[in-house]
Amino acid sequence: MPVPHPLVVAALLLASAARAQAPDEPSPPAPDHGKVATDDATPAGAGTREVELAYLPSVTHHGGGRFEQAAHAHVNAFAVTALVGVTDDLDLKLTGGFAHAMDRSDPAMATRGSGLTDLTFGSRWRLLASAPRALDVMLTTAVVAPVGHEASPGSLGLTQGFWSVRNALVASKDWGRVTGNAEVALTVPVGGGAGAFRSATCGNLAVGYAVLPWLQPLLEANYDLARSAVTSQRVAVTAGVNLSGSGGTRLMAGVQRAVWGRNVVESTSGLVALKTGF
Repeated sequence: MPVPHPLVVAALLLASAARAQAPDEPSPPAPDHGKVATDDATPAGAGTREVELAYLPSVTHHGGGRFEQAAHAHVNAFAVTALVGVTDDLDLKLTGGFAHAMDRSDPAMATRGSGLTDLTFGSRWRLLASAPRALDVMLTTAVVAPVGHEASPGSLGLTQGFWSVRNALVASKDWGRVTGNAEVALTVPVGGGAGAFRSATCGNLAVGYAVLPWLQPLLEANYDLARSAVTSQRVAVTAGVNLSGSGGTRLMAGVQRAVWGRNVVESTSGLVALKTGF
């Protein structure tokens, strides 16, 4: 039996917003919609201020099978995100950070680098909020400014080297204790400096189950397609946990593993993020 493409499944979940009919009674308050690698469609709320500290390690494996052969590499990145709820349906946020990278792909060149990473300016605009249907739909936009540490003869670079814009349509839906997120996104370069890179498309599906009001195991499927001189594809699986407290406090932890790829290296990445509101 053929497996539906992740982008198709995500689109079907997003389209359900226009077809569902409201029940007689509204649903009870939902668990937190946050996931590890899939965005959520629930804004913070007018007047809310949030700060999130995140640690994002990643490791590149030697590859094999469908993956490209690669030398060992790893990145230890730290990010800080500040978010402001402008209205009940609009959030603005800013993300920056620091990273240390090691890559032995070319021993004749620099193999290590440390410094600041690129800045990301983001907006989250909720297009639909239906409490009776326990459904939110949101448009998110992220603009990356290439201000990170540049490559030099003695150091690896930590910037993508060009401006880019990422637009995504995101839906969050509840079924009792079960929460589901779907995301379809497109990233394109803006201006010069991107070389042969033309675009990147991703589709994410995520589900969580609130075992307790504050404890939610998570499972996600992630698909990426990048168009450059060659077209690369990757399928990954993400598992994690969402620990939600009072006052907007949340601890998120998870691991993502690439399980299939074409013209891409094999990698494993992680996330530990602590968010608090005030």
